[in-house]
Amino acid sequence: MLLASVFAIALAQGPQIPRDDYGVPHIKASTSAEAWREAGYAVAQDRLWQMEMSRRTVEGKMAEIMGPSYVASDKEARLAAYSDDELKAEIEKLPASLQESFTEYARGVNDFIAEGHLPPNYEKLGFKPEPWTPVDSAAIGVWMLHYFGRGGAGQIRNMAALAYLQGRKPLQGHVLDVLDDFMWQNDASSPTTVAKEDESPNHPTFAAPSRALTEAHLKLLPKLGLFDLLPGLSLAMREKSTRVAMKVGAPFKTGSYCMVVGGKRSATGMPALLSGPQMGFTDPSIVHEMSISTSDFQVIGADIPGIPGVVVGHTKYLAWGLTSGVGATDDFVYYTRVGDDQYKYGSETRPLGSRSMTIHVKGASDVTVVQQRTVDGLVVLSTKAHGDVPGIVFARHTSYEGKELGSFEAFSGLWTAKNAREADATAAKGTMSFNLFYATVQGDIGYRYAGLIPLRSPLLDPRLPTPGDPKYAWSGMIPTDQMPHVRNPKSGLLTNWNNKPVSWWPNLDTPVWGKIFRVDAIRRVLDKPKLAAQDFEQAAWTIARTDETWPFLGPYAVKAAESLAAEGAAHPEKNDNAPGLAMLALGGFEGRLLDGSRQAVVYRLFVSELRKALFLEATGNFASDATFEQAAQPSVMLAALEGRTKFNYLHGRKAADVCRTALLNAIHGSYSANGVPKRYVPGQIRVPGESAIPYSNRGTYIQVVELLPDGPLGRNVLPPGVAETGPHSRDQVPLSRAWVYKPMLRPW
Repeated sequence: MLLASVFAIALAQGPQIPRDDYGVPHIKASTSAEAWREAGYAVAQDRLWQMEMSRRTVEGKMAEIMGPSYVASDKEARLAAYSDDELKAEIEKLPASLQESFTEYARGVNDFIAEGHLPPNYEKLGFKPEPWTPVDSAAIGVWMLHYFGRGGAGQIRNMAALAYLQGRKPLQGHVLDVLDDFMWQNDASSPTTVAKEDESPNHPTFAAPSRALTEAHLKLLPKLGLFDLLPGLSLAMREKSTRVAMKVGAPFKTGSYCMVVGGKRSATGMPALLSGPQMGFTDPSIVHEMSISTSDFQVIGADIPGIPGVVVGHTKYLAWGLTSGVGATDDFVYYTRVGDDQYKYGSETRPLGSRSMTIHVKGASDVTVVQQRTVDGLVVLSTKAHGDVPGIVFARHTSYEGKELGSFEAFSGLWTAKNAREADATAAKGTMSFNLFYATVQGDIGYRYAGLIPLRSPLLDPRLPTPGDPKYAWSGMIPTDQMPHVRNPKSGLLTNWNNKPVSWWPNLDTPVWGKIFRVDAIRRVLDKPKLAAQDFEQAAWTIARTDETWPFLGPYAVKAAESLAAEGAAHPEKNDNAPGLAMLALGGFEGRLLDGSRQAVVYRLFVSELRKALFLEATGNFASDATFEQAAQPSVMLAALEGRTKFNYLHGRKAADVCRTALLNAIHGSYSANGVPKRYVPGQIRVPGESAIPYSNRGTYIQVVELLPDGPLGRNVLPPGVAETGPHSRDQVPLSRAWVYKPMLRPW
């Protein structure tokens, strides 16, 4: 890389910001205020249209420029959004230095807008950008933190599932057994980030709800049917606004993996870290990259267009990575409605707070949206009284309301932290649910499960909605020193793919962590005495092509194939070639989801058919095939095969026979209509004007950092490129296609 190109001037107008061969801006400023202003300018230069789309998506203003088809998503966004005054109040809670970053970043964006070099879509759609404000940045930041940094609020979904299951005749008298099977609390075999040997004895206790407690809680619930609950479920999941976010490149998908090795386990004697936040793939990418160097701090890594700061990256002292924590930060609370604008909170009658908002619609009349609020939070569902059943109001109660941006204080502390102690201390300030990993040049590595996690009432089953009554209120938050964390684990290795933090942590209202969990795929690749950065790169490549269920359900498929093959050999007169093809269909398969693989098709179909064979007759498909697949997770399938469930899903059948039937159906289903065997096609990263990049199960942004004695040395990849147009809009596609990385230039 030539020095002249590294410090090439981007434009004659505006700040003279150096950019490297991939267009990454490298900001060097004498003051932090100047640096943030240049950062806003540089990101607007690269991604102004994406920023425009992001703020309009999260603020519910897309219909204003795109027309009536965006009204539904705008309504959804408005019903969950803070007001400008509430966002300003959040900014004002931040330290003065971070408030300055929001202010100066907005000025930089407006500097670029004022120059008039606007993306062509502004002229195409017939409008000009309004000035960027700190509130715009805060709105995008809150949206991002809600998507990636919270969990829980599964109670309406669970209540809907119960309503569905109660209508299933095969389950009469056993619905709660299925609830316990499908929505388990704590699976001791589920892989954890902190090993048992590294756990601290200082932690809270989570008691699993007894059957008596569940039955008592069910008696408190309002009498609502499945279709009464679906509108609230849709709003809670932000289905419409998520689809819009996918179109415009705003954050919309949760996930992420991270791997960190300490000096004692490292092949080089120094730590290394790989972080791969999985936020979906869009054009341009959801994330951007920059480096900032001032007298106060020097940092390089990924930023979110529209928000000041680096969220995943490294400094001269340490590197860090993030994954979504999936912590249960939210609950749904319900109340009896009194008239149109009041509700019962315990024995009190209280008014529903309301805020009326107007959505301007291009080519159509304005639309009014009314956001309502209870003492616990924003209303997501209201039902009207019918017969003897009163109207019900559901509100989303969150642990972080008005505190989301506090997590930016945690991130910003990493830019100046000089050691493991300081990294852990700033991570502990996080208000949202994240797994944060770090590695330092001193040789230390560490992990902290961050976020505000409520201490819930022991009188309730956490899987079900909470009655709106002060006697069931949260009693506080888990203290910081009791949250899962570790420094320099005995194994010398930390891995995470959104898995369970520690053995004692339960699922609460969302059944996520079971015996089968994807982080095991990482650990199998890294199962060696010494590890280096290239091992992490190999792991990222491998897990993109790996079926996480194979080590657990694969043996059942293999035994079924052997049984069918033996039957075919013993009875060649049978006019069915499936037994003869059984071993051929899975022969040599080891769980690798390779492009064009015949065996991968058969195995994936086997898992799908096995799910149907085990559960469909008893539970039905929960009203859709997609919901059925999500509800009947592989961990539940394994438990059913092993006889570890409360309800007997085998119904007197042998597990081997169920698997044989599933494999036969899979083999028959693995042919197209004209009899041609199907071939596996992996998930793809779409690139306009080019062939797609195969194997999309990877980080949206991947960085690999080695913590060397003379400072961190990083590499990363950010497809398709840093800019949304021009030569740097596609120049990282070849890197991503080849699974290689570009250098991260040190900003010091």
